[in-house]
This record gives sequence, structure tokens and C-alpha cells, in this order.
Amino acid sequence: MWRNVSGDIAAAVVSHPWFTGAEEIYTYVDYNREAGTRKIIETAFAQGKNVWVPKVTGRTMHFYRIESLSKLRPGTCGIPEPAGDGPMDGSGAGLMLMPGVAFDEKCHRVGYGGGYYDRYLVSHPGLRKMALAFEFQILRSVPYEEYDIRPEIVITEKRMIRNCCEREGESDMPTGLPKDPMLLLSVVNTKLRDYYPALDALCEDMGADRDEIIDTLREIGYEYDEGRKQFV
Repeated sequence: MWRNVSGDIAAAVVSHPWFTGAEEIYTYVDYNREAGTRKIIETAFAQGKNVWVPKVTGRTMHFYRIESLSKLRPGTCGIPEPAGDGPMDGSGAGLMLMPGVAFDEKCHRVGYGGGYYDRYLVSHPGLRKMALAFEFQILRSVPYEEYDIRPEIVITEKRMIRNCCEREGESDMPTGLPKDPMLLLSVVNTKLRDYYPALDALCEDMGADRDEIIDTLREIGYEYDEGRKQFV
């Protein structure tokens, strides 16, 4: 049953334009009956994509490129991990496949409590975010924090759930922007990518100070690229 249902999820993922168009795939390796990713990984290998899988050290998670599932070994809590001696973290662009314990219809996610994916995605805002789950993991509502990083899409064996705010062109964020520079970077770049044609339009709509955003992000090493409409 698990194998068949995971196969249905994998088929939906590998046919999705975000997967077919990505050169870099960042993905968990399924463990303890999570939604399976091994068929997805093998498909990515066959299509010549770079595959990156996570390794946790303390409170830090990095993604290492692998060329074969046979190179993985049991790591933290027995979860398959790379050795950690190869290329790390890639270009920061591509598709991220996220696991989770539970999700709701707005794509809020309950993870495993470490905050690893939230921290990683804040630092890598160029990644598209797709979560994999079984239908029984989709609940009416789940607890979440205001600035938790949500997947843009959750794929189950039966359907694809889109972030409702993205779908309806709305935002459930409060007026204004987060003060934490890394959270600010993630929020602003995501909004520029998905909702606004330029930084001026974002600032006008949200009542934000353009120079303040630029100065804040400059302090952590990011500049606004007018051509790309992103902080890089």
C-alpha cells in the first residue's frame, strides 16, 4: 500500500513543470514510511539533474550532492544521509521537496520540531517549495507561527493543494514586513517573485520604506538587482 501510494505521489511530482524545468533538486530521503522520494531521486538522476539531500549536524542542515542512493548511510535518528564530503548547497536555485508531519488546506506545515527547513529556506529564497504528504496528513487546521515557511504546493496521492494566498492573490501576512533581516530577505524576495513587478510597487502597496529595506538587507550582504527584481 505504502509503495503504491508513494508511487502515485512520485508520478505527480516528476510530471510537474517545477520538476521538469529544474536542474537542481533538493530533497529529503524518505524514512520510516514518509511519502517516498526514491523514485523521484532516481528519475532526477536519469534526467541528468543534480540531486542534493540533507545532512544535519547539531542545529544546522546542509544539502550535499549525491550521484547514487547507495552512497547514503544512517545518520541522525537513523535517517539516511550523505557522507558530507562532496559539493554542498549548490546554487540555491531549483526545487525543494519538503517532508512534514501534517499540513492544512492553506499549506501550513508541521515539521519535526527542529526548524531546519525554515532556517534553510530563509537562507535560500530562490528555491521553489513543494511538500509531499499522504492524504491522511492533511488536516482542517494545524498550529503554526506567523513567519513559518510554507510550501507553495503540497502534493498527495489524490490532489495538489496550492498555497491559498498565492492562488487567490492575497496575503495573510500583517501590514509591514518582519524586522529580522533574514526573514525580511525571504519575504521580500518571495513577494517580488510572485506578486510585484518591482520593489517600488511592493513598498507602495505595503506602506514600506524602500530605503530602509535596502539598507537593512545591505547590512547582511544583499543588494537589490534592478534587472532581476531580487535581492542577491
